[in-house]
Amino acid sequence: MTEPKVDSHTRRWEYFAVAAVIVVWVFMLSFKIGVGLIAGLAVFSLTRFVRRSFEKVCHPRSERIQNKVFKWILQILPVWSTTLVVAALVVLIALGFGNAVKFVVQTLLEQGPQLVDEAMANLFALVSSLPLGIRENLPDNPEELMKMARSSIGDSFGYLRNFGGASFYVFLQLVFALILGVSAGLIGNHSRRLPLSDAWLGAMEQYVRCFTLLMGAQVYVSIWNTFCTAIFIYLMLPLFDVVLPFRELLLMFTAIASLIPAAGNIMANSLILVLTIRFGPLVALGSVSYLFIIHKLEYFVNGYIIGRNVQASVPEMLIAIIVGETAFGLPGLITGPVTYAFLKVHWQKWRWV
Repeated sequence: MTEPKVDSHTRRWEYFAVAAVIVVWVFMLSFKIGVGLIAGLAVFSLTRFVRRSFEKVCHPRSERIQNKVFKWILQILPVWSTTLVVAALVVLIALGFGNAVKFVVQTLLEQGPQLVDEAMANLFALVSSLPLGIRENLPDNPEELMKMARSSIGDSFGYLRNFGGASFYVFLQLVFALILGVSAGLIGNHSRRLPLSDAWLGAMEQYVRCFTLLMGAQVYVSIWNTFCTAIFIYLMLPLFDVVLPFRELLLMFTAIASLIPAAGNIMANSLILVLTIRFGPLVALGSVSYLFIIHKLEYFVNGYIIGRNVQASVPEMLIAIIVGETAFGLPGLITGPVTYAFLKVHWQKWRWV
């Protein structure tokens, strides 16, 4: 099926709209509004999905009804129903997320230091078993190894430490994101638009679509990873008399880390590997093999959801994650792959790649 021809004038407006979206993305993340951007995109996607679902039900019926009052009620019902449903969902999600964060923080405070000590001790035991030529270039004790690890991830922890101090600022972002996301999601389609507005709305629609595809895929990946990891550490390893420490914390870390495209799997799998090292090389090798199979099976999920729409490989996504995190911290790490997918879709549309 051939794509419809686009005149050069319309294409120039598309170039301008795509560049404007990138400028807005850089601006919001540069001024630390990344949390609001992510929340706004999520609320907008939810609002639009709920509104369109109600419209599919109400609009066909309103066309068959002759009574003007009932016709008017059915026409405005999607807007009011969407507002109530989205508000209720946001409240439920906020309550659930608040309780989840409280539980995670409490668990991290209780078990986090012991988990880190266990992982670092296993790493140091592995380092001690390496040949002398390799050991000479590595730290001599766990404390130096810990310093090396902390220095490599200091920026990420710095962002998390600053999060508590900026909680009110983040709360304001979430409030404005909720208002703007719901308002934008309730705006109806207008048949007549000027070229600039048409190109801008089309670019924004594509960005939201990439956000929905990537975040939706990562939710499935997180559920899959957590489920398979639970089977591995609760059922398979105990069959060989191997009981990993901090299993609950490990599952929580896997679920959260798997929400990060590409890099999350590496983080979760590396931690599991480090914790299984002290049980012997066969257990560690078995963990690597099992996690490798899980990782390959995830391609079916990503290939089905993303592969048909965004032809972006894992190395490309990793580069986008690294660039986004280096430039803008945690919000850049999350939205970097979305922005790259958005650009890749347009590059393919313009036949640049």
